[in-house]
Amino acid sequence: MRYAVTAALVALAAASPAYATGGYTCRPVSGSGPVVSLGFGHAISSPVFIAQIQEGKRILLASGGAKDPIRIGQSWMDRQHLWLDLVDANATRFEAKLRAAFQPKLKDRPAIGTLVRNGRTYRVRCEES
Repeated sequence: MRYAVTAALVALAAASPAYATGGYTCRPVSGSGPVVSLGFGHAISSPVFIAQIQEGKRILLASGGAKDPIRIGQSWMDRQHLWLDLVDANATRFEAKLRAAFQPKLKDRPAIGTLVRNGRTYRVRCEES
C-alpha cells in the first residue's frame, strides 16, 4: 500500500503537464516516524501541488480536493531549499513543517533537514522518488 500511494503521487505528477516534473519522499534518518511524499512542478504558483503524510497505516492526503483532511499551506523549492507547510482542512493549525536543504556534494543531491509533526521534530532525508 505504501508504495502504491507513492507511485500514485508520481503518476499524478507525470500526468499533469502544466506542473509535472517530479517528486520527493522524506523519511526519518533514524527510527520510525512520519513519511512525507510530495509532487512538485515549476510553475508560478506553489511548487508543491500534491503531498501526503504517512504514519504507519494512516495516510493524510493534500491534493486540492474538497474532502482532503490536510492542505498545502505554503511551499518553497529552489536550488538550495525544500520547505513545506501542511495545515488542517480549516487552516487553523500546522499538521507538518518540512525544512530541508539540498546537499549538492552528496550522491543524488538529497535534501536533509527537519520535519515537525505533532510537536516532535524528526531529522529527515528527502530523495527523489
